[in-house]
Amino acid sequence: MDADILDPQAFAATDHEAWLKLVGKALKGADFAETLVSATDDGIAIQPLYARRADATPMMRRRPLEPWTVTQRMDDPDTERAFAQLADDRGNGASGISLVMKDSPSAFGLGLDVSGVRDIPARLADASSDKNFSLRIEAGSHSAELADHVVAAMAGTAHAVHFGLDPLSAAALSGGEADLGRAADRFRHLQAVGVSGTILNADGRPVHNAGGTEAQELAIVAAAVAEYLRVLDADGIAPDTMLGAISLCLSADQDQFVTIAKARAARLIFARLSEACGCDPSLSAHLFMETSYRMLTRLDPETNILRNTIAVFAAGTGGADEISVLPYTLAHGIPDPLARRLARNTQVVLIAESHLDHVNDPAAGAGGVEALTDALAETAWEIFGDIERRGGLSAAIGDGSLKAMIARSREKRPNRLIVGTTLFPAKVERPVEVLGPLVAVDVAGLKAVRLDEEMGI
Repeated sequence: MDADILDPQAFAATDHEAWLKLVGKALKGADFAETLVSATDDGIAIQPLYARRADATPMMRRRPLEPWTVTQRMDDPDTERAFAQLADDRGNGASGISLVMKDSPSAFGLGLDVSGVRDIPARLADASSDKNFSLRIEAGSHSAELADHVVAAMAGTAHAVHFGLDPLSAAALSGGEADLGRAADRFRHLQAVGVSGTILNADGRPVHNAGGTEAQELAIVAAAVAEYLRVLDADGIAPDTMLGAISLCLSADQDQFVTIAKARAARLIFARLSEACGCDPSLSAHLFMETSYRMLTRLDPETNILRNTIAVFAAGTGGADEISVLPYTLAHGIPDPLARRLARNTQVVLIAESHLDHVNDPAAGAGGVEALTDALAETAWEIFGDIERRGGLSAAIGDGSLKAMIARSREKRPNRLIVGTTLFPAKVERPVEVLGPLVAVDVAGLKAVRLDEEMGI
């Protein structure tokens, strides 16, 4: 290649107006906005061209000098098989384990049986005593019970534990009332253990997977943080203490730039909440992202591998501290070893071969991503403000307004063609190997619904 082509003076100077004239010629009378301007589900316009933002400040991960945590779900209903999978995961690149119980909002028809909860933490500690790892608890209404067993088994270890206390998501899933009465006591108890990690979850994934928009997902995360701040502050727990011990949980889907912007917007919103509380501006949230259940398809499921890859790329470059990938066959049943291996290796390859973890916030300064980040944060803040004026997230869950808001968004979403499902359908569906059927889940609140189910495919 001739290096001269890299000379910035090699091309004639141009400007936005000159570009618009050239675009007008290419469109041959077609409407600019209808042809080249798209919109997110929140109605945020995405222009075809943006100027670079020279004064942008990169948004760092909480641990910017370390790779994000490669988290693998431990969710097989067969406990013995789940521990065999754990050994494979730990030996082949996973640096974190997400312990998913059946009643978790993120179980999706899988999950470990609560009856065996007493034995799991001790066995988990024994199985991973050789090296440090991160443990995340996804236990729904049993989070507090499982947290106690984890403390008994793992106190004094160097392992990071994200306890995942989240009565708000459990209430949103069931349609019931959030049990916040003992939140402060639980927080103090787990804080005293001295295990590194986080205690609370502010989780937007149920909103995303039930059909909500990106801004709604971010708004519910903000509303959850605000709710926990009020409850714990009333019991004498300082805001900076609480904010330093919470995980922000979001979904990552195949819309690369929207996912990057959503992750960055979450950090902007967290910073604004911290500022409102008078906390240290350098305080950073732990951002956990999981690939979208909503985007998975039953037909031609191999295309889910591509969707997951884009989602992980976007979550990683967007600044996630921890990422979990849903296996590509999840819509069919309990994932087999190959599906789990592909889920794990999607992250391992992007870190070990592409070195995505070596660059902090590569989208900083990119005009399109910066504009989308700001627009998502502002739209989410407006929705958050409306929830607060109505009494907060608990009230929105209890009176059904949260569920109604998500339902309206789902109904408004146009039926888009899905690559590999409706746009380029396979002539013959190949058989899919799974280890067993999923458990039917009966929920009264925010039920997770895949896009192909919405379309009746």
